[in-house]
Amino acid sequence: MRLPTLVANGSSPPWVPITVMCLRLAERVPLTRARLRSTLGCHAGALALVVLGSAVFVVLTQDLIGWYGQLPHLREVLAQSVVNNLLPSILLTAGAHALGLARRAQVRQRRADQLQTQLAEARLQALASQLRPHFLFNALNAVATLVHSDPDAAERMLARLGDLLRHSLDSHGRQEVTLREELEALAPYLDIERTRFGPRLEVDWKLAPEVMDARVPFLALQPLVENAIRHGLAPRAGPGRIEISAEREGDALHLHVRDNGVGPPARGPARGGGVGLTNLRARLATLYGPRAALELKSATPRGAVAELRVPWVRATSSEAA
Repeated sequence: MRLPTLVANGSSPPWVPITVMCLRLAERVPLTRARLRSTLGCHAGALALVVLGSAVFVVLTQDLIGWYGQLPHLREVLAQSVVNNLLPSILLTAGAHALGLARRAQVRQRRADQLQTQLAEARLQALASQLRPHFLFNALNAVATLVHSDPDAAERMLARLGDLLRHSLDSHGRQEVTLREELEALAPYLDIERTRFGPRLEVDWKLAPEVMDARVPFLALQPLVENAIRHGLAPRAGPGRIEISAEREGDALHLHVRDNGVGPPARGPARGGGVGLTNLRARLATLYGPRAALELKSATPRGAVAELRVPWVRATSSEAA
């Protein structure tokens, strides 16, 4: 038996509501392993409804649209509906499921990225909350050494300590600042140590003008300078010098804090494994991964040098302002 041919008369079966139904059904009843059998049954029922509904639609609108020259038996209309609508409906349903799977995968990835970002931010905030008390404790320790022997110097140190805390709180939770801002935050700490050591402490700067707007981790230089003073210069009886330098090398910014102190121990663990440098290494790993590094090594002819390498990123005009 040859099925009668559908005569197009400027109209077509109602594919707009059928498409909407397939999309909504794929969204509400997605294919999952846990409910595969019931999901396939639901979609099979929907396909049967599309085929039967299209046949009924053709029969009801035959006089209005004229799908056939002469309306055949309902069984033949139903068979023609299977031929015309079953495969497109299956393809449409499969496409709807593919879109749903892609959308859900994108949502999962976005949530995973958000979670990863939140975890990194939480870790950085936790590290910063550890760093500030450590920073404050060491500064107060320096003040305490002068309270009885030199009250005027202790008063000046307390004033600089206030500046130090203001810089710390003015970061507004930022993990990176410009090198210029980092040096401004370091200045009160150096003033405190100069008051404490007097002429025994000399600080030299070697900073290229183009690196001043480079982005660096906030409070990254302070633990390096503290390490040089505490472990390199303090054990010496004579005067000491610290040299702070920064330069760009390709796509990296190199910061050096060099001292002419006693140098790293010949045996045993390298100096500077306390809270400050351990915290800084953890922050570098979280912020930059393998693109950043911190090394402590012997300097020539004596002393030690701390080298901090971070990715070269120049701050925008608004950040550098």
